[in-house]
Amino acid sequence: MELSDFSIDDFTIIDGSQSIGKVAVLLSMVNDEFDKEIIDSYKNEGYKAVITRAGGKGSKLKDKVLRNCLGAAIKGDVITESVQDQRILTRCVERAMIDFDKPLSGISGAGIKIGIVSKEPHLAVALYGKLGIPGLDVDHEISGMGIHYYGLSQRK
Repeated sequence: MELSDFSIDDFTIIDGSQSIGKVAVLLSMVNDEFDKEIIDSYKNEGYKAVITRAGGKGSKLKDKVLRNCLGAAIKGDVITESVQDQRILTRCVERAMIDFDKPLSGISGAGIKIGIVSKEPHLAVALYGKLGIPGLDVDHEISGMGIHYYGLSQRK
C-alpha cells in the first residue's frame, strides 16, 4: 500500500466512530491551506470545530494559547459562553500544555496551531507547533492534547 491509498477516516475512526481527540490533532496539524475545507467537512459531519494559532514564549505563550482558544471556541460556536463550558475548555488547554512546561519553552519562541472540536457533550483541544532554539538553526516540534468527556453544557 501507498500512503495515498489511505483516507482521513483510516486515521481518525476508532471502533466505528470518529475519535474526537484524533480529530482535534488532525485540525492542529493540517497544512494551513486546507484549514477551511477540513473545518467545513467536520461541520458537515456534526462536529463544531475551529482552528486558531498562538505564538510567544514562556508564560506569554501560555496566556496567548488560553486567550486565543477561549475567543476562537466561543466565536466559532464550538462552546457556549457559559462558565461551565469555559471551565471545560480551560481544563483541556491545561492538559494540552503539560509538555510546554519544560525549560526549553521558557527561553524559546514558539508558533502553535490549535485545533478545537466538540461533539456535545465532549470537547478536545490539540496543539502542534515548533519551538525555536536560541543560537541554533533548529526548530523543536512540540504537541499536546486535552480531552474532556461529558462536560459541556447541553444546548437547548
